[in-house]
Amino acid sequence: MRPLRPALLALGLTLAACSMQPVHVSEMETKIPQPGELRRIEYPLFVILDPAKLPDTMTVLGQGVKPIEVDGLHTFVERDLQRTMTQLFTTVTVAPPSTPAPTGIFLTGEVLVNSLSSFVGTRGPGTPSGVYVRMQWSFRIRAYGAPADAFIYQGTAESTVPITSTGSTQPALQSLFEDALRRLVSHYDAQKAYDRMSRIGA
Repeated sequence: MRPLRPALLALGLTLAACSMQPVHVSEMETKIPQPGELRRIEYPLFVILDPAKLPDTMTVLGQGVKPIEVDGLHTFVERDLQRTMTQLFTTVTVAPPSTPAPTGIFLTGEVLVNSLSSFVGTRGPGTPSGVYVRMQWSFRIRAYGAPADAFIYQGTAESTVPITSTGSTQPALQSLFEDALRRLVSHYDAQKAYDRMSRIGA
């Protein structure tokens, strides 16, 4: 590995010595990506939000910064993921596991966030050096009662905006969630998920 440039190393050391501003997803104005697939699946999508599997608050741990508390992962699902998937399904409901199941044919979705971590570096040529955030997460869809998933996304999102000060955590994390949704929609298009899921029950 090439040694970090002195300015980048100094930035990491400075941020690592300071407490970071907590992040509140509810205060973000997350941009929703536009899918390439314009057809919407007619079967309802019922996204199960289970606090036992997806806590509302998680902590970013890693290089370059002190821990960052992220509050509102449920808002990411209930607002941002819901708005994204509404472009792909005629009906999208986010609800806890105790909610009665719909009648007829429908699909269920499950969201998991495995980790939030920080790293020092760049995101590629032309991007500024700094501290960035990664999220490892997954989103699965299957027809209710089916033995296997109809659509699986498992991936790593990265913030496109670096953390440059203790108070710049919010823009960085917003760009992380926007990147996560972009990658999800791109995978949905690449997998031709509409063609597969629209035939369920046929």
